[in-house]
Amino acid sequence: MRGRKEDLENAIFDRSRRPPVLTDAGLALVHRARDLIAHWESMSAALKKGTGAGLLKLGSVHTCASGVLPLALRHLQKQGHGLEVHVTTGLTHDLERAVHHRQLDVAIVTEPEVPRSDLDFLPFVDEQLVVIAHRSVKGANDQEVLEQTPYVRFNRLARVGNLVQEEILRRQIVVRSTMEIDNLEGVVAMVANGLGASVVPARGVKNEFPATIRVIPFGSPTVTRRLGILVPKENPRSHLSRLLLEALKSVCADSQEKERTGSR
Repeated sequence: MRGRKEDLENAIFDRSRRPPVLTDAGLALVHRARDLIAHWESMSAALKKGTGAGLLKLGSVHTCASGVLPLALRHLQKQGHGLEVHVTTGLTHDLERAVHHRQLDVAIVTEPEVPRSDLDFLPFVDEQLVVIAHRSVKGANDQEVLEQTPYVRFNRLARVGNLVQEEILRRQIVVRSTMEIDNLEGVVAMVANGLGASVVPARGVKNEFPATIRVIPFGSPTVTRRLGILVPKENPRSHLSRLLLEALKSVCADSQEKERTGSR
């Protein structure tokens, strides 16, 4: 019996390293165990609340958590699916890692730069990036505004921050960065009080920016970022992820339609 236990430990742990780490076989075993637990949790929730119910561990980038996600969750609530959602926020690369290790069932992220073979990225909207500045700031276009105003940088570790920086470098826009903030609400507050200009995603929600803010498209054509859900290819909660995806698509389509008709 002792020999079998030692053989198993050697198979799942690499003891040549200090401290020991999981081998590929060990990681596969952990992923399988988490999938089994997820199946059990999902079935237990369904038995308690009905066939449409379930628990979904969801991660989201900060900008979506304060944008379309609440609208999508309210949409699901109104449909009466009985879905229980636990929400965690973070940066795209951190959320991607959490889904890979099955710590999250699904994550709302900016499209990853490099796809993973075990994860699917399912898009639901392309968001435009815009320059925001105080209404007192002069400038005929986005470059003039950015170059003559202190630049409030959005967290460069975020994927959207990388997209902005790539475009600034490509167009050789010269900015004077005075501060870097890791949440959209902080950036907007700084700009609304005349402390600088920034580039942020237009999330398509009502009363998105204060009345003191001027909004200008970023780039020509306008630079966009693609948002989607990231899910494991072998996903025990694929039906719940699909419900979330359809809700996100629905609220984004409604927002875009209202913008076109001017009824926002």
